[in-house]
Amino acid sequence: MTHAVLLPPYFAHGGGQHNRVISAIYDRLLATPVVPHRFDFSSVTESVAQADTVAQIEACDGPVLLIGYSFGAAVAATITHPAVAGWALIAPALAVPQFVSPASPLRPPAQPPVATDPRPKLAVIAERDAWFGADVIDPLVAEWVACEQQTVRSADHFFAATTDDVADRAVTWAVAHAASRPAVRSGYR
Repeated sequence: MTHAVLLPPYFAHGGGQHNRVISAIYDRLLATPVVPHRFDFSSVTESVAQADTVAQIEACDGPVLLIGYSFGAAVAATITHPAVAGWALIAPALAVPQFVSPASPLRPPAQPPVATDPRPKLAVIAERDAWFGADVIDPLVAEWVACEQQTVRSADHFFAATTDDVADRAVTWAVAHAASRPAVRSGYR
């Protein structure tokens, strides 16, 4: 049995396990062979959020697909636990938003651990995301191994008018990868 652990967005900005996008994915997964699990991070400190995620993974009794949204996607991108069969990263917060000017150019962040991992990845980008749009995220994930990129047209970071579209993309990907077996790796985060 394959599980999907859903990682929510930053709770200080209205995120959490009952966020609209996370809830839509959760509800759709209930009608599939993939068993969904959702939770709230106990902290927005990355190391604590990572530990929360690993605890969720280890509570599952089979392969796990990590599906993260915004902050949750950034956390998911740091987890290479051997039980993980793949990652779906929705509007991933992979770069620190900043104003870009000639005096303060955008410097690409370090690649997260999943970038070179051979297990499958999906990066779903909101076309009109003010912080993590295609112009920022596409170049960051373009060289990732086994990564499919999809852009939700006319969507903003919150997927207000496109929640169904993004949920359908994540669930379709999860069901397609439910049979994937994780490659056992040592030294995970």
